[in-house]
Amino acid sequence: MERITKADDRVHRPAGPWTPTVHRLLAHLHEQGFVAAPEPIALGDTLETVSFVPGVAGEYPWTEDVASEAALVTSARMLRHYHDAAATFPLDDTVDVWSQAHRAPVETVVHGDFAPYNCVYDGIAAVGLIDFDTAHPGPRVWDVASAVYRFAPFTTGLDEGRAAPTLEARLARAAEFCRAYGLDDVSRSRVAETMVSSLVALVTLMETEAAAGNPKFISDLQHGHADLYRADVAYLEDHLDEIAAAVA
Repeated sequence: MERITKADDRVHRPAGPWTPTVHRLLAHLHEQGFVAAPEPIALGDTLETVSFVPGVAGEYPWTEDVASEAALVTSARMLRHYHDAAATFPLDDTVDVWSQAHRAPVETVVHGDFAPYNCVYDGIAAVGLIDFDTAHPGPRVWDVASAVYRFAPFTTGLDEGRAAPTLEARLARAAEFCRAYGLDDVSRSRVAETMVSSLVALVTLMETEAAAGNPKFISDLQHGHADLYRADVAYLEDHLDEIAAAVA
C-alpha cells in the first residue's frame, strides 16, 4: 500500500477511482475562494499530488490549542465556509465517482470525515481542511453531526491519562459548534440521531471492507475500533434527549 509522503510544498497520496472527482472538487473550492483546502497538482495511476496545507493537524492526543473553544469555533466556521463553496459544485452523475453513495437530501458535497485530525491549525485557529477521500454529495448535518461527535467529544475511548469531560461540558461544546456553524433549526433537530446513524454506517463499512480483504479495515477491527464505536453508539443513545435539547 502506498504511503502519504511530503516533498517541499507538495503531498503525494494514494489515488483511488474517486480521486479525479475530488480533484475537480478541490479546484472548484479554490475558484470559489475557499483556499483552506489543498490545491490539486497532478494525478497518476496510483498517486495524486496536492499542495501542502501549512500548520498542525489536530491529531490525538490534543494539544491545549486544539482542545480550546477558539479552535472549536474556528473549525465550525471553516466547515460552514467549505459547505457553502462546495454547494455550487456542478454534480454530474455521468462522470462523478465518489467513495461513498449520495445521501439525501443532497445540499452540498460533504467532507465525510470532518474531525480535528483532518483540520489544520495555526495555534488556536483552524486554517486548513485536508483528506477529501470520503467526500460525497449529502446533507450538511451529516458533516456537522460527525464534527460534533469528534469535537465535543462524545466518545468513550479517550486517550490514556486524559480526564473524561463531563456530559455538561460535552453538551456545551456541541451547542457551541452548531452556533458557530450557523446550523438551521431543522438540521439541529437531526444532529443527535445523525451522530448515531453515522457511527452505525461506519461500523458497517469497516466490517464489509474487512470481509472483502481490505487490510486497513482488517487492522481497524483487530485494534478494536468497531467495538469502540459500538460503545459510543450506546453512550449516545443513552443521552439522545440531552444532546437534542442542548443543540436545539
